[in-house]
Amino acid sequence: MKGISTILAMILIVIIVVALIGLTYTFAVGLFGTATTGATGQTEAVTKRLDQSIGFVTSPVCTNTTNNWRITFTIKHTGATHDITSTDIDVLVGNTKHTINGWTADLSPGGTAYLYVENESAVDWATDVQTLTVSVPATPVSRTVDCDPLP
Repeated sequence: MKGISTILAMILIVIIVVALIGLTYTFAVGLFGTATTGATGQTEAVTKRLDQSIGFVTSPVCTNTTNNWRITFTIKHTGATHDITSTDIDVLVGNTKHTINGWTADLSPGGTAYLYVENESAVDWATDVQTLTVSVPATPVSRTVDCDPLP
């Protein structure tokens, strides 16, 4: 009986040690996962933001149709992975945000969109050269456009 008790005690000690190692491993993996979740999420957000970039394909053109100024322009998505949605893009003329017209679907990488904005304020665009800024998550791009009706 003395030999069996020693063997059972050794088996019990081995089981306890293995269980403690398993619990320690589980705790360490959970702790590491929790610690890296914020950094991983932040890195993914920054990467997505940097990938949503655009460039002008053509220079903006300003026209006056029945006392309504319209600036038309074409942009190209120069990123490689993430689409640009209508909520990701803003268009400013001067310092005034305008509604984007012509937006039909998400702009996929390499795709182009023919867009326009119309004067929604009392400011007459014919008095000055306007600055058109298209703002996307990566960086805004700007061009000047002359709305002067006289050459």
